Amino acid sequence: MTPRRALPLSALCFLAVLSLSPAASQWHRMPASPTSAEKQDEALSLGKKLFMERCGRCHDERGDKPLASGPPLNERALTREEITRAVRGRFRDRTDDERAAVVAYIEGFLKTKPRPASEPGKETE
Repeated sequence: MTPRRALPLSALCFLAVLSLSPAASQWHRMPASPTSAEKQDEALSLGKKLFMERCGRCHDERGDKPLASGPPLNERALTREEITRAVRGRFRDRTDDERAAVVAYIEGFLKTKPRPASEPGKETE
């Protein structure tokens, strides 16, 4: 066998042995990157963690603790802009992604879906 043919043949043998290993049988099942559902779950988990660190003492985990200043957080009809503004102030030392995760977590436990922001010049009912 010539040296020129030996290299491709040895590479082929190596790949054949590698394909028989247990790790190779799992290779096709491993995702290349996290799915959007996985990313969303990670973001909500992060949002919950950050919310509990900064807000959980007064609001509890699901925003259902009664407050002296008004109804529990989860019963308030808030717009996404109002939630974002509050989170931006309370979490000003965090990244945009971390703040977005907290906003998503809060939106997830509100009993009423966030209402759209009113248009300038229009009264809301």
